[in-house]
Amino acid sequence: MSPRGGRRSGAGRKPGSGRYGEPTRPWRIPQSLEPLMAAWLAAHADRTGGLPQAAAPLKSTGVQRSLLRPAVRVPAGFPSPADDFFEAGIDLNEHLIVAGHEAQTFIVRVTGWSMIGAGIHDGDEVLVDRAIEPRDGAVVVVARNGELSIKRLQLSGGQVTLVSENPDYPPVVWREGEDWHFWGVAIRVLHRL
Repeated sequence: MSPRGGRRSGAGRKPGSGRYGEPTRPWRIPQSLEPLMAAWLAAHADRTGGLPQAAAPLKSTGVQRSLLRPAVRVPAGFPSPADDFFEAGIDLNEHLIVAGHEAQTFIVRVTGWSMIGAGIHDGDEVLVDRAIEPRDGAVVVVARNGELSIKRLQLSGGQVTLVSENPDYPPVVWREGEDWHFWGVAIRVLHRL
């Protein structure tokens, strides 16, 4: 038997002894996703003390199925007797995610106020679809020199610019030699009332 290397009985971290209180496993991800995964895990751990079962969309299968029942119509004006019924329910995947893009749709948490004019507040969750091609005017998530950022994309005369929706933040123009990767297109924003 070799005195070096190999698995030793009883060695290593005990299952369930880590930060999340459950066994873990290695998962290979592209380097461009590493900042997003780290931010997502940290945000959920800080807010909930761990990863809640209902909020784990970053599995290899994409966003989990979510069905809320029953759905009730609530008028914002005066109630109508004709609206006095329950609907069958709302499937959040059908309502929030482009059909066929479930595995490419993720949730990111926004920090800061640079997109307040687009209705994106500090702490909001944004659904990002990686299957949609970025186009002029879209709100995009960009890995810029290793850091994720959410901005409005502006394409003009061959120039690529990321524009904030807050006049206190200047636009960012792509310069030769900078490392930018369009990570996905924002399709929905979720925030608390």
